[in-house]
Amino acid sequence: MPDTDPLPPLARMLTGPPGAPLLGAAGVTALIVLNYASVPGGGNILVLLAALTAGSWVAIGWLARFAVGLARADGRGGIRGHWVRWAAAPVIGLIVAGLTWSDLAFQARFAASRPGLESYARSVEAGSEFDGWAGLYPVSSPERLGTHGVRFLVDGSGFIDRYGFAYLPGGAVEESGDYTHLDGPWYVWRWNW
Repeated sequence: MPDTDPLPPLARMLTGPPGAPLLGAAGVTALIVLNYASVPGGGNILVLLAALTAGSWVAIGWLARFAVGLARADGRGGIRGHWVRWAAAPVIGLIVAGLTWSDLAFQARFAASRPGLESYARSVEAGSEFDGWAGLYPVSSPERLGTHGVRFLVDGSGFIDRYGFAYLPGGAVEESGDYTHLDGPWYVWRWNW
């Protein structure tokens, strides 16, 4: 004879599809990881570690709910009936992994920021030296490199070494720091600690 008693609240929560708290945590974790991956040299490592810890708890919570849903006969219907909510967290994880691995997160943010970065570089070349935002990047420590171009740091980049951008129309210069060519006159600049 089947059990007709309604499920207790905790069992209903564990057999039901992921809700706003779990999917919201997955989304916030994804945004933090993408932000980290889109900054030259990476962003704030402590924020990334906190996000990865939260992401691990999201994965554990999702797996536990899925296992309970598969184990209980009354939970399987909920998996089939709400497959989009069940698939959302793993799909978010796969998209973030792909964007990070392929470096598309950095490339997209750089491409969206390029007009602002060029405007900032021209203003530094003209003698204006201010900290602020250039496109989608918080920038500081602008420096003219004589007739070679300019370079500036991205706030919150790197762990030990700091990173930024260099606008070098004549190519990389032999000075302190390392330059990695991006596109056209743009380079990622690493300021060695």
